[in-house]
Amino acid sequence: CTDFQTANFLRGSKLKVQFLLFTSSNPSCGQLILADDGINNSSFNSSLDTKIIIHGFRALGTKPSWIEGLVRAILHTSQVNVIAVDWVYGSTGAYPSAVENVTQLALSISQFISKLLALGVSATSIHIIGVSLGAHVGGLVGHFHGGQLGRITGI
Repeated sequence: CTDFQTANFLRGSKLKVQFLLFTSSNPSCGQLILADDGINNSSFNSSLDTKIIIHGFRALGTKPSWIEGLVRAILHTSQVNVIAVDWVYGSTGAYPSAVENVTQLALSISQFISKLLALGVSATSIHIIGVSLGAHVGGLVGHFHGGQLGRITGI
């Protein structure tokens, strides 16, 4: 299992992004998907819908307490891939520094989605769920994909 990173505002707020995959066979154990060939070597199922969860500002540099519950609830109701975007490092410290990372984060997620599309995943099967500042990120990702993604939910 890979867990969310923890950050400290004293160490800076440089953006470090991790993509953690959760499936019905591993609803409480995130599998780190590495940038290059990580998707192919994971339990990602390209025939299933994909939910991408993006958290928001993390003042204290801790994992969002609600993430595990949301992942479990989604996987309890449907068989999908759930990918939690861990950007705790870029979302910690002063709120303006987290906001400065939004565009770069959206580009990182957009590149990740492009890799999914190259694997044959349908753009309409992707659902982005953004919470707080993560909702803004999700909207930007949708813009980068020309409004072709299946759904974006901002909470």
